[in-house]
Amino acid sequence: MVALAATPKPTLAENPAALELKLDIDQDGETDRAVIMQEPGGPASLYIYLGEEKQDPSRKPDLLRMGLTEDRVIDLQSNGKGSLAITSCFGCGASRSTEETVTIVYRKGRFLVGGYSRSWDWNQQTSSGVETTLGGCDINYLTGKGTVSKDLEAAKPINRRFKPISLKDWSSSSRPRACTFGAG
Repeated sequence: MVALAATPKPTLAENPAALELKLDIDQDGETDRAVIMQEPGGPASLYIYLGEEKQDPSRKPDLLRMGLTEDRVIDLQSNGKGSLAITSCFGCGASRSTEETVTIVYRKGRFLVGGYSRSWDWNQQTSSGVETTLGGCDINYLTGKGTVSKDLEAAKPINRRFKPISLKDWSSSSRPRACTFGAG
């Protein structure tokens, strides 16, 4: 009983800092539910309930991933093929901002990071004006391929193969070097 009491449960009515999405992440024909809870300025936590169309506050989540991102989560989406895309931003349109999307899939009974994309738009005041650095990357861990772009150049393939990463092992340090602002 103590373990259940210690497990945080999302309560949408009491917490306006929650995003919710219904989808079929495990592709079994039943509706699943994903919830992101995030206090202003705090890390985001992801709750996934398999086979739960309606909220049941007493039910323990099938997945609880605390501290998924420190950035502000701005969107949850599903492509209808079982993936969950969580988009967050730092700066969110300010003169120094990044946006990233982590795509989560459920394969062979495991939650995996199946994709990751990141873009940045960084403006720095210099003595001769404003210097802007643009860039981005897109990694598909399921196909093993990725691309990277810098400034206004077309995206170029990354010369390495990628493998899916377990969601429990994912962190910002898991992202490829090409997806780090300023890497090159």
